[in-house]
Amino acid sequence: MFVDSHCHLEDEATAVRAGEAGVRVLLNAGKDLDEMDGQLAMCRKMAQLRKEGKEAPLMFTSAGVHPENAAQKLSLVQTDDIIRALDDPLVVAVGECGLDYHYGADSILEQKEMFWRHIEAAGKTGFPLMIHVREAEDDLLALLDDGIKTFGRIFGVIHCFSSDMVFAKKVEALGFYVSASGILTFKNAEDIREVFKSYALEKILIETDSPYLAPVPFRGKVNEPAYVIKTAEKLSELRGLSLNDTAEQTEKNFFKLYQKAADYLKTEGKDVG
Repeated sequence: MFVDSHCHLEDEATAVRAGEAGVRVLLNAGKDLDEMDGQLAMCRKMAQLRKEGKEAPLMFTSAGVHPENAAQKLSLVQTDDIIRALDDPLVVAVGECGLDYHYGADSILEQKEMFWRHIEAAGKTGFPLMIHVREAEDDLLALLDDGIKTFGRIFGVIHCFSSDMVFAKKVEALGFYVSASGILTFKNAEDIREVFKSYALEKILIETDSPYLAPVPFRGKVNEPAYVIKTAEKLSELRGLSLNDTAEQTEKNFFKLYQKAADYLKTEGKDVG
């Protein structure tokens, strides 16, 4: 089955279209703890639709504060708040979190402090990090290194990977996954395609980051999880794989990274497959 490992959805119909297109698992990523109730409600709505026989996907979510919200939430969200939000069986990751200096150059200190709280939450709980990074790779690596030294192990995914080969090799050495988005299909993204040609196949995910970054031939339109198949097609081309093999491998990778999602499949999620 196809897995969209990172999307942002508020529309149930869009999620159902993904299921009908063969995208059977979605990770509807959290950007603010204030959104958790709505995120979980949509996850449970998809579960209900499946019980009714609809082609709805299995949906998970995550708990975190996006770097664009870091300054606003610094006094409101502590490490323990993130940890408490991980209790629900459908919350499988810490994030979306990280550093974005392209849009947040005026909040660098706040972003670094907020990201550290996510690292601390991940380190204390054993959950994977779902990381956003833009023009802040050196600071991000330094914080991850501090986290590894402090907690012994920090792991996760660089979602919507759009950095260079140098950064890719460094995060690969740390054991991190990278996720391919619609950018992989863009004409001017040859450097990113080179990363996905050589990165360890067992550490690659696919995603849409919808409603952003629609892949070719939908570029310029509102993105949605059903389009993740176009990214899978490009990855298949780059790696010399069949589309089915790419779907199987990236699904396997998803459930290896997000062990809590795999555990859910063994119990409440048995109706999905």
